Amino acid sequence: MEGEGGGKDVTSVKDTSPAPRRGRRPAGHAGREQILEAAISQFGEHGYQATTIRKIGDAAGVNAKLVHYYFGTKEDLFTTAIAETFRSRGFPDLLAEPSPEGAGSPGTRYLSAVLATLEDPGLGPAFLGLVRGLGTHEESRRIFLRFITEELLERLGPQLDTDHGRTRLELAGSQLLGLVLVRYVLKVPPLADFSVQEVARIIGPTIDRYITGDLDWDDNG
Repeated sequence: MEGEGGGKDVTSVKDTSPAPRRGRRPAGHAGREQILEAAISQFGEHGYQATTIRKIGDAAGVNAKLVHYYFGTKEDLFTTAIAETFRSRGFPDLLAEPSPEGAGSPGTRYLSAVLATLEDPGLGPAFLGLVRGLGTHEESRRIFLRFITEELLERLGPQLDTDHGRTRLELAGSQLLGLVLVRYVLKVPPLADFSVQEVARIIGPTIDRYITGDLDWDDNG
């Protein structure tokens, strides 16, 4: 998983992909969605490091120039791929939405969606590879930080009707990152053996407390 290297109102959805380049569009038959589907498949199968723009273009049936035209660099494309994959499962808006009766708390639903995505054979392995490289690979750290900043802090923060919104999200994020490391990277039992539903039911209320609970802030510090 190594390799090459918005104040938002609640109705807006930030697009993490770069704006299309000016100039004549390169030749090709696959549109943006076909290229994105091919990218998700290639990243999921081969990981970030081993996947190249050329391989993605070949899988989509276009040349590499068209991939760059729509998405920019491989880092831009991977960030877009993971963002849109998580968005399709309701991330991160589940934390700001009231839960339907009997559906569990927002934190429980949020964790269930995130873990189900990580365990999906599509892009899950590539994202977990990114997590494994956080401490040793600068590009992995940069991609992960960009994803967290744009998709969690900047997009969700303005939707939270509470104090210290950004800090609350960072606390919830630290809980989630620790969970991912223990469950999927270190694979420590019994946490690694629990079902997604069990993990969400046990840890979801902790996420709820970080987001909406009464935390002991030292506002004068």
